[in-house]
Amino acid sequence: YSQEKMTVLVEPEVHDIFARIPGFGFVQTFYSQDTSDLHERVDFVACLGGDGVILHASNIFRGAVPPVISFNLGSLGFLTSHPFEDYKKDLRQVIHGNNTLDGVYITLRMRLRCEIFRSGKAMPGKVFDVLNEIVVDRGSNPYLSKIECYEHDRLITKVQGDGVIVATPTGSTAYSTAAGGSMVHPNVPCMLFTPICPHSLSFRPVILPDSAKLELKIP
Repeated sequence: YSQEKMTVLVEPEVHDIFARIPGFGFVQTFYSQDTSDLHERVDFVACLGGDGVILHASNIFRGAVPPVISFNLGSLGFLTSHPFEDYKKDLRQVIHGNNTLDGVYITLRMRLRCEIFRSGKAMPGKVFDVLNEIVVDRGSNPYLSKIECYEHDRLITKVQGDGVIVATPTGSTAYSTAAGGSMVHPNVPCMLFTPICPHSLSFRPVILPDSAKLELKIP
């Protein structure tokens, strides 16, 4: 950090650990209660672990997510494309590039915003930005879910089954694929609408444009 003249921010829980280690007084943190402007203070994020760490990092930011460089230390590494052994070289390339005109390639990944309503009213604090998918399912209920699906206030279908997955292209290789959905390149601006064990065998997954506004209603 001193060579690159950088400010290092970590999560509050991690900062408590660093505070007890001599020589790490330079590490700073942020208040977890207010992260609305965190994306304006952070230039890039370094993740150590598996795909779950990247999903966790995405959830920290309420606004736009800064560029993320991920080093694989976990068992699942679809999103962690950098080996940890190369972290010094890769971080320097992110900061400086190979020369003054060069940099690094990044992949833009969309997120979905989900807002929960009950009895027609928005529930306070129930707005989520998700990188992988949104799932509406029957939970522990032994009966079929009945879900009405609207796109811009127009009824498009009624789903009877275990539930529905609405996935991003990033999430298309996760739960959605296991439920029979397609795999989509992360640069394709779309969302995937995938039923979970539908009662009707003719109900197939659908790919919608990223401009679609979906409403899932449980009567």
